[in-house]
Amino acid sequence: MGQKNPGEALAEEAGILRQLGRQLQELEGMVLAELRVRYKALFGEEARSKNLPFLRKKLAFRLQEQVEGGLSPAALARIEELAPVTLPEAQARAGRVKVPPPEPKPPQPRDPRLPEAGSVLRRDYKGFSYEVEVEEDRFRYRGRTYTSLSSIAKEITGTPWNGFGFFGLKKEKSDGQE
Repeated sequence: MGQKNPGEALAEEAGILRQLGRQLQELEGMVLAELRVRYKALFGEEARSKNLPFLRKKLAFRLQEQVEGGLSPAALARIEELAPVTLPEAQARAGRVKVPPPEPKPPQPRDPRLPEAGSVLRRDYKGFSYEVEVEEDRFRYRGRTYTSLSSIAKEITGTPWNGFGFFGLKKEKSDGQE
């Protein structure tokens, strides 16, 4: 085989880049089903995502990678340095091991400023009376459930409030002083 002259090599490269440009432009017009078929062809597995912009970007990257080459050895070495495959998360990404789900956080202790569950907090505000029922780990106001008193206070007033302050729940006294 003979060597190509510089003009032929440049023309061939320009043709490859034009073809890549057409493929990238085609991605913009594809619907989800078409993108998923293309994903399977390029990656050899089903796409887990149904997010159109994400799939388009991922496919575009793969097409460019095929034409221009993947990450450089230096970039791959840096990735390995920052997240070695020996870490469980990296092994899971590589499909080598399954990482157990994180352990659930222990329940937070109940705020000592809150009255016991079943109590009703009352507040008069701008001529109206408001009642909130205290449950074990949430609050009920007008038939709806809330996780914080602050969100109820904001609904009542229309402005952000500290829920404990709005409902008159004082801070615990530290050493018997007021």
